[in-house]
Amino acid sequence: MERIKYYSINDITCSEHLKNLEKVLREYGEGREVQSINDAIELFNINKFIENKIYLKVWKEEDILYFERICKQCFGMVAKFFNTQISNESIKELFQETERCYKSDFWEMIEKFKVYEKISPEKFQDLIGTTEIDLYDLLRQKKIIEHFGEIIREYMLKHSFMAEIILNKYEMKHNRGMKPIYLPKELTNKDKEAIILRYIDSAEANLNYLRLIANIQSCKDKIDISARTILKSKKKVEEEEKRFFEENSGIRFETVVAFSKQQEETVISNLEGQNLSLSYSQKWIEENDDYATLLNNFIYLFEFVDLQMRFNMVNKVNNMGAIERHLTTRSKNAYITGIIFERLNQLTFLQITGYYRQLFSMGIRLEEVIEWFFNDYLPDSFMVYGFRIAMPSVNSTMLEKCTNVMPALESILKQFSLYVQEGQIDFELLEIRSEHLLYENIPSLNEKKYVYGFGDEFKKSTFLLFSDQSGLGYYEGKNISYSNFFELLCNEKIKEIDYPGYHISEIKWLVEQEYLAIDDDEYVVFNDDYNQILILKDLFYNEVISYWNYHENIRVIIDKLEKKKLIEFESSLFSKPEQDYINYFLNKSKFNNGLDLRNKYAHTQPKCDESEKIHTQSYMMFLRIFILSIIKINDDFVIAKEIRCNLNDINP
Repeated sequence: MERIKYYSINDITCSEHLKNLEKVLREYGEGREVQSINDAIELFNINKFIENKIYLKVWKEEDILYFERICKQCFGMVAKFFNTQISNESIKELFQETERCYKSDFWEMIEKFKVYEKISPEKFQDLIGTTEIDLYDLLRQKKIIEHFGEIIREYMLKHSFMAEIILNKYEMKHNRGMKPIYLPKELTNKDKEAIILRYIDSAEANLNYLRLIANIQSCKDKIDISARTILKSKKKVEEEEKRFFEENSGIRFETVVAFSKQQEETVISNLEGQNLSLSYSQKWIEENDDYATLLNNFIYLFEFVDLQMRFNMVNKVNNMGAIERHLTTRSKNAYITGIIFERLNQLTFLQITGYYRQLFSMGIRLEEVIEWFFNDYLPDSFMVYGFRIAMPSVNSTMLEKCTNVMPALESILKQFSLYVQEGQIDFELLEIRSEHLLYENIPSLNEKKYVYGFGDEFKKSTFLLFSDQSGLGYYEGKNISYSNFFELLCNEKIKEIDYPGYHISEIKWLVEQEYLAIDDDEYVVFNDDYNQILILKDLFYNEVISYWNYHENIRVIIDKLEKKKLIEFESSLFSKPEQDYINYFLNKSKFNNGLDLRNKYAHTQPKCDESEKIHTQSYMMFLRIFILSIIKINDDFVIAKEIRCNLNDINP
């Protein structure tokens, strides 16, 4: 019989372990004794099941009480074994006898029963130096690390691979809850940098970890490394990537954007395997060349935003695959990007680049269309006056355009902020204000602009209903698997009893909170208020909802969710995902992997002899953010106008 191992409450192997657990506990109830280190650790794991109230469905109340009593008795035997059998002389042998699945538990119990106090520094040094110990398991025991700090420091300095542990602690993003890693207080920042330098020079350096080093944001209280070390890692990354792509052909993704003179259809799209092509009618664009339509093309033709005016190209974690989310090595301070994000980034870049050239061939500069929006459209449509804008001229080089476009955008956003706050644009007041522009601080004309999920109930309910990691999407009765529980309920008829015991409590919770219900035939169904489920689904996948772009009857449900403290409102021009997207491209204030385009042209002044192609790419990215800002500003004015009109209808 396999040993019993507790991993977590959501472990899909729980039922098998519980069957074995029942047999083992009955044996101890009949007089079995602890014979080995593995017996003791197994009882330690059994106790975790009982402590967390993980039971088989067939257990009756008297069974549970019996197992709880036996567990308490057995735990005394476990404590006695560790306190009497493990000593300075026996610890190495007992560790080697410990089965692989119990190695991490071994150190947890050494700390729990304070056995480490019996171990001499010499024996501990020999143990970690000559035995195959997983340092991650050891470094999760805080008191052991404090007790043997200097020995562990010396060990870490001798092994360059310890850099990966340092990066795991300070830099790497962990998607699942993990026990913290503790490093000895004797390990200085200078020591950490020395280990990282040795790692960069080593032949075994992993490219993913090298990328983490290349984007480290130093912090004296955690890890503080020099710019020279970061630069060294960047160069090593470039060498390794070049070598990797020379040796591996990889998977080819092709994206094509074209403008056709002969095409009658407005747009033709084609997706074959991993290759995407989009063709737009040059004739249609030329026939509909008023400036309003030319701007609307970014919404309805190129689909830069959805119908709620949310950026379509932001990265959405819940739209990423499980491997991308959980197995990709990335910094905790990085902007998360996935395959879909990269493809959308490439697609929208090609769209705006091609469109810019198409308009130029028609004698129209996109910069002039942007100026028209502020100089003519806002006054004519919303009676909003006073915006001033000066876009780069036609004779500017691409380098000059890149240098000038960001001041123009930031000026517009500051003018908009002032208009929201003061009801007008006072340029004398604007000049006095010298604070740095923060995209998250740009206000909106409208209260309750955005809706965000909030609190433990929101996280739990959306995880159970929509996550592909909840386990509820698997229907054991028919051996059918769906992406999530929501999809399963939309396609199958199931009952509570169709699920194993550890999932039934989750379904009961969803019923108790009135997300689901049990019908007269005992089938699990959605509650009467199905729109509430759809709102939660929208929030789960898109991370934000634009309140005023939903119909009034849906807004009523959103207001109820706010009273239940499942959601919260915020008012700003850009939503949080949009703020992150802009910060990723323009600076490194929030993300250590940001492209830093603004600072590249505002402070460091790129070399004039840099490729014109590079400056063109940068300028198109600047224009893309400018267009997105225009869409958001327009949406804000549209919503404000509609709210005023509705109030006037109510109070004529």
